[in-house]
Formats: sequence, structure tokens, C-alpha cells
Amino acid sequence: MKLKKIFIIVTYFLLISCQNEIVVDHTILSNCNIIDIKTGEITKGSDIWIDKDRIHKITPHNKNLTTTDTLIDATNKYVIPSLWDMHAHLVFNDWVANLNTAMGVTGLRSMHGGKNIEDVLKHRKDGFYKGFEFLFSSPITEGPGETWPGTRVALNAEEGRQLVREYHAKGYDFVKVYNFLSNETYRAIADECNKLDFPFAGHVPIEVTTEEAILAGQKSIEHTIGLEHALADPKSFNNKNLDYNQNMTAFLKAYDDKLKDNVLAITKSNKTWFCPTLANLKAFIITEEIDSIFRNDPRLKYIPKEEQNYWFGDVTEEGTPSYLAVNENWAKTEKAVFELRMSYLKPMLDNGTKFLAGTDIGNPNIYPGFTLHDELTLFVKAGFTELEALQTATLNPAIYVEREDELGTLEVGKIANILILDKNPLENIKNTLTINGLVRRGEYFGKDYLNKLLDDLIN
Repeated sequence: MKLKKIFIIVTYFLLISCQNEIVVDHTILSNCNIIDIKTGEITKGSDIWIDKDRIHKITPHNKNLTTTDTLIDATNKYVIPSLWDMHAHLVFNDWVANLNTAMGVTGLRSMHGGKNIEDVLKHRKDGFYKGFEFLFSSPITEGPGETWPGTRVALNAEEGRQLVREYHAKGYDFVKVYNFLSNETYRAIADECNKLDFPFAGHVPIEVTTEEAILAGQKSIEHTIGLEHALADPKSFNNKNLDYNQNMTAFLKAYDDKLKDNVLAITKSNKTWFCPTLANLKAFIITEEIDSIFRNDPRLKYIPKEEQNYWFGDVTEEGTPSYLAVNENWAKTEKAVFELRMSYLKPMLDNGTKFLAGTDIGNPNIYPGFTLHDELTLFVKAGFTELEALQTATLNPAIYVEREDELGTLEVGKIANILILDKNPLENIKNTLTINGLVRRGEYFGKDYLNKLLDDLIN
């Protein structure tokens, strides 16, 4: 009889524990709606269990759940993988990092490396560096001509090969190629990179066509600059002695609408990605009206004064670039080229071209974090579905960096990088701005914390 009583008591407590599961050492996003970033399917009423930096399990919501650790009420919230900016600069500035974090960005591809490589290699662990999944390019690699501080110049093929070997030895993640490399030097760089299994990415040099860049194995092409080769005779507009706007003016005169299908034929590749940085290209369209909008953008309050001086200062060699000055004629040209580029993005996507979201942080009127959301909106304006736009900043970067096994989707075993939203981004892409919280490598940051990151930047 005594043993029977003990059995009944033990059974009773086992039943109670099943109804009120006791959880130790987990963070749980409770009762959230999980968006499958591959398919767009939504699993409503789910609990995401996070153990250290990983998703431990995903279960139907248990309303009787109790815990001795962190329980996050995510009722009616939508969760997606946190975001990547795949074309960034100024990444070592604290204000840039804080803006990115506040806006749900946890992955960065830095596109102009330099002396910080030693710090990156010392402190990056499992791809994670100072708050971000992180890729670091070589210095910009350029031919002779006007260029950016910190750029390395290769005057010939052998110098190009030597730079590739140097970058590889130092531990950069990839080579950044740029505008004025000669065709011969570019091909040598590509060949050396391929021998070393060392990626190269960046601009399509003036002397190189997009088709040649893809065939050479360039991993990503930035800004879609270079596709003009497919739409007109390059000899009629590609001139090193002309500035960018003058070249684009000549291109528009030479443009042949009958050649549009050439773009699709050239860009269908399972190896080369496109990072169009649409918001940055759009920011070159500067009329008096747009300049006024830029100068009164409410987000300016988060930008340091010295950075604002660069954006809106006097046009000098040391100050604001001339291409950012108000110029109605230039704006007309930029607008026409921008609209043309927008018109072939969706056909490219439908034809198999792969896209990445990037902002070109470091350029005027490009707001770290915020502009990535603008970029997603522009993808939708170009014809992408909301899901396709989201993939450019979540799933696609994970595939690009060859970490799809641990990033890019919300699945058991993957790194817990999670953006929590008040509204469904599949209904309206602008709902990515309804940020309620962020999980970064398993660490939860609530809305109050993220808002404080913004408030502390107000100047």
C-alpha cells in the first residue's frame, strides 16, 4: 500500500510537470509567427527555444510554459532572420555599428579593407566580429587614375598577381576590384584568384564587359554598373577621360532597346551575384527639390556633424564630391539610367540571376541600417515580391558566404539571429521597420534597448 501511494504521488507530479514545462538556461520567443524565408509559409503560434547562440528547438506554443530563464512574449509578432548589408563601408565606426544594430542588421560585408585586417583576424570568431557576421575585403584594387584613400594600384598584370598573393597571405576574405584596372591586369587578378580559390568581387572595370567578368569568375558585381555594355556599343560611351555622368549621357544616346535580352543572356549565372545598391544610385539624382528633402530628412539627427558636413558641405576636392551637388541636367541623366536599371532587375531575377541587398554605407544620404530597409522597398518597386526582396538580405547572403548550414533561415541548429517585427513583412515590405526586438547570436535586445541606441546618437 505504501509503494502504491508513492507511485501515485510520483505520477501526479510527472503529469503536472508535463503541463507546466520547467525550462532552464534557455531564452524562449513565445507564441511568435515564424516566416519561412525560403517559401513564405508562416507557422503561427510557435515557441523558439534558444540555447546559447543556437536555435535549440521549435515547438507549438505552450501556454502553460514557465521558465527560470528568459521568456520573451512574442504573441502576434512575426520573426524572420536578421538582416545583412552586403555592401558597406565605415564599418569600424561605433555610430555605424549602433545604427545597424538598432535597425536589425547583424551581418556586414565590408567592401574596402585595410590595416584593420589584423584586428579582424584577432577578434573574429566563427565568422562573428564585434557584433556582426563579418566579411572583410582587401583594399580597393585599382589601375592608374583618381581613386579613394587606401587604394592599392596595379599597373600591370604581374603587379595584380602580386597583390592577390599578398591579400591571400594576409587573410582577407576576398579581393575588391575597381574601375581603372586594365583588361590584362583584371584577367591576371582573376586568374590568380582562381588558382588560389580566393574570391574576387567589386566593380566591373571600364575596359572589361560584364560578360567577361562573369566568365572570369567574379563572385559579385556591385551597382549593376557595367551592364550598359550589353545595351549599346561600349566604344560610343566608355571613355576613361569622361566622368561617370558624361559616360552615362553618352550611353543614353547610344542605348538600343532591341538589345535588352542581351542582359538576360549575359547575367544568367549560378556563380556571379549582383548587389545593385539601388538606394545609393537613386541618391545621385539630385534636384533642388530632392536636395531639400535630403537636408530635412528626420534621420539626419542620428548622423554625426562631421559626416553631415561631408554630405552637404562645399563642393571642393577635400569636401563634398561634385556629383552630389544640385545639377538638374545631371539629375535628368541619372534618373533615366536609374529607371533603366530598375526595369531589368525583375527579368534578371526570373531568369535565374541572384541578388544581394547592399547600401554602400559611407556615401552621402546613405543611413546605416535605415537605408537597408529602403533598399528592400526599392527591390519591391522593381517588381520583386516581398519574399524575394527579403531573401536578398537574409537567405541569399548566407548562401553567398557559404554558411547556409548555420545562417539564413530560422531552423533548429542554426545560429539564433532573429528579427522580431510587429507586422507581417510579406504583406508590406515596409513592415520590416516595425522592429520590436532583435536576437543576435542568442542574445536578446528588446525594443527599449534598440530605441536607446538611436536616442544616444541624436546630435
